[in-house]
Amino acid sequence: MRHQNRIGMPLIVSVVAQHDSARRVITVRQLRKSKSHSTFIENTRIFHSPLALCRAMTTRQREFLRRANRRWTAQDFAGALIPISTAVAVAFFFVDGGAKNFLDIVTLPYGVGVVSGLIGTNLFLVMMVLAARVPVIDSLFGHDRALDLHKKLGKPVLYLLLVHMAALIVDYASRVNTDLWSEVVTMLGVNDLLLSFLSMGVMVLIVITSLVAVKKVLPHGVWHIIHLMSYVAMYLGIFHQFTQGTLFAEGTAGRAYWLGLYVVATGSIVLFRLIVPILRSVRHALIVESVVVEGPGTVSITMRGRGLTAAGFRAGHFAHWRFLAPTLWREAHPFSISAAPTNDRVRITVRELGDSTSLLQHVRPGTAVWFEGPYGVFTESERTTSRVALIGSGIGLAPIRALVESMDVQPGELTVIGRARSDEELFLMDEIIRIVHAKQGTVYTLTGSRGRRTPWLPWDESERGVSISTIIDRPSEVDFYLCGPEAWMNSLVADLRSAGVPPHRIHNEQFAW
Repeated sequence: MRHQNRIGMPLIVSVVAQHDSARRVITVRQLRKSKSHSTFIENTRIFHSPLALCRAMTTRQREFLRRANRRWTAQDFAGALIPISTAVAVAFFFVDGGAKNFLDIVTLPYGVGVVSGLIGTNLFLVMMVLAARVPVIDSLFGHDRALDLHKKLGKPVLYLLLVHMAALIVDYASRVNTDLWSEVVTMLGVNDLLLSFLSMGVMVLIVITSLVAVKKVLPHGVWHIIHLMSYVAMYLGIFHQFTQGTLFAEGTAGRAYWLGLYVVATGSIVLFRLIVPILRSVRHALIVESVVVEGPGTVSITMRGRGLTAAGFRAGHFAHWRFLAPTLWREAHPFSISAAPTNDRVRITVRELGDSTSLLQHVRPGTAVWFEGPYGVFTESERTTSRVALIGSGIGLAPIRALVESMDVQPGELTVIGRARSDEELFLMDEIIRIVHAKQGTVYTLTGSRGRRTPWLPWDESERGVSISTIIDRPSEVDFYLCGPEAWMNSLVADLRSAGVPPHRIHNEQFAW
């Protein structure tokens, strides 16, 4: 039985020899079904204790491990803030004697209404912060994962606030011995409660338009405007929280705590969604320098600016780009960086996939560009070990190209796999091959229609039983960076997991709105 340390690394250290194939491009059709094609083990030693493993680690491996542990510790701490803030929000109610409401059937609706409202409102504010593109959240979890949690919280928050509203209507009606409808009419006559009803209506509209089936038929601009109304919902619901009841009366700790939460949420939105993007765009003064055709319906746009290093651009990052041209300025679009950025230049590669990306094929040099970002954790900072495999499909090769250029690797540590339906769709592959050869790595190209047994592979290779273990030796000891269509990546992740690759060594990111 193999022992494992925290990051799941088997306690086996192999010395990898130099090999002739490091400088040539290989297609999967040249591979044998045996795994031995990529095995270049000169000597293998097995260590039976973590101490022996640490002694055998190179300085680079220990540094990767230290960085990963620091990042995971920070993630654990940040992730704990959500349940902690929720517990604190509810604690004010129980410290104020709220527990007694759960001991009597008459007052039970009031207790349920208050607790569900506190939890729902706290999580709603968490949602706002998650969508605010706060740099520390983005650097720890990635923009796509923050938005994914934002989306997952949407329905539970709505249900909690609906329970809050319904339970308190029942409670207030029972206190004055009236029917529910009469109580609703009475509540609508109170300004702060009327605003809270309007807030709930806005939230219901937002959740409905966020459903996949509805979102698909709405133009993105319309959906985005409706979604911005969540900020309106937040502020409409604030007032009754401080004017109804005594829990958050003036001078109480609960009032100060909740005002602080609202200030944090509002400040995050205003600062990182509005002020910072404007200041950065003005400061770095990006303009389009050149537009180069890379393939069918695909162009690389190089932008020139000043002091871009200070903006924090790194290979693997993406940003929301707004081209200030008459037909393009209305919307910003997320595109990843496709070459290692410098202090005065940054490049993106855009494939024609809709109206806006079609117009970008003809953007003119000299066009000013505003941006929000950079965002994402699809960078070398996520790396946990020395061996690295970068796998991209189609336009997903764009961030792979940037990572290839910036990745710190020794000879034999880097593998790149390019996947597309045809050679013409292996975008930026010539650049990738040139860089990988200079770093003495290995490049594989896979072209053809999607396979049946292993969909991320071409049909022929899939039917022959080729897998990631066939292509890359000891895949569990490799960091994998993946970029491509979602269904393709899901298939590849499944193959990696079946090969024993732990989740923390699989890095992928959706460049989200």
